[in-house]
Amino acid sequence: MMQKEYMINMENCGDMALYIAGDRRTGWSPNQISKEYLDKLDAKVRAIIITSVMSHKSVGKTIKDLI
Repeated sequence: MMQKEYMINMENCGDMALYIAGDRRTGWSPNQISKEYLDKLDAKVRAIIITSVMSHKSVGKTIKDLI
């Protein structure tokens, strides 16, 4: 199944990445985020969700554990 919508909030994630870069990377202050970066970030979030669900114990009705 191909997903066209982002799982992440692109604006918030981009803002956070720019903030972290400016705050923690001395001498580097980027001012924009590429679509490729956001696509990869979104894919990682999807992969974490899939891995967590697939490795979760098949007990109960609530997904609790995160990998």
